[in-house]
Amino acid sequence: MITSPTAPFSAIEAALTFLVPSSEKPKVLMPADHAERVERTGRYEDVPVAIHDARRLPAPPTIDQEGFALARFPTAVTNFFDPALVQRVYYPEVIDMLMRNTGASNVHVFDHPVRVEAGTAQRRPGLRQPVAFVHNDYTERSAQQRVRDFFSPEDAARLLAGRIAFVNVWRSIGASAERFPLAAADGRSVPQADYVAVDMVYTDRTGEIFHITYSSGQRWFYFADMRTDEAMLLKCFDSATDGRTRYTAHTGFANPRAALGTPPRRSIEVRTILSFAG
Repeated sequence: MITSPTAPFSAIEAALTFLVPSSEKPKVLMPADHAERVERTGRYEDVPVAIHDARRLPAPPTIDQEGFALARFPTAVTNFFDPALVQRVYYPEVIDMLMRNTGASNVHVFDHPVRVEAGTAQRRPGLRQPVAFVHNDYTERSAQQRVRDFFSPEDAARLLAGRIAFVNVWRSIGASAERFPLAAADGRSVPQADYVAVDMVYTDRTGEIFHITYSSGQRWFYFADMRTDEAMLLKCFDSATDGRTRYTAHTGFANPRAALGTPPRRSIEVRTILSFAG
């Protein structure tokens, strides 16, 4: 993992979009083409929050404490818009990096969304836009279901009997991510009551994720000036209930400090399931 510089840094104040609590379960209506506009039910509000540079923390954050971490992660991939190349070269790199950094005994890669800001020259079919509301990718129920989706009944039962974790590996693949970077809340600062289960309605199935309501104790961070040889690790579920962070609220946000002319964000997130021996 990467150590933290100690130079002074004042927090960014930026508006993040949170779910407003209600009595009805919200829904996200996913189009067949995930690059198209996503519709949501429920009410949302923009709340200004202080977002600190996680590089300036006294000790580097970890996925078991804060729920996120920064890793030095060079890659041999030269074109992240080539799905076959990503699967052939980047997936094995991700697996090796995660096993070294987390102690996982096995890593299963199952998806790699590439996101590009809307209205840019790089927009093309199949590319998604950055997510701009506070969420966490899995609930207890949907994490277990995804394991059953990807593994045989026997292997799923074996994995679910032990400890598993879902970790996203996020990296900038453009000139800069500063115009619309990824923010994450310290998992220890987000009470369970702030996580609200939301139905993800696809054309062929209904999943479930968490959207997040705002509370004043939440502490928000991002890694400033991410380089192309770095990756952010984001834990979206952990079956362990021993006090470590299990979920990590996160969102993209418009950075008011981004310099004029900062290019649009381009990023890739590789979604993985980790299992642990013992």
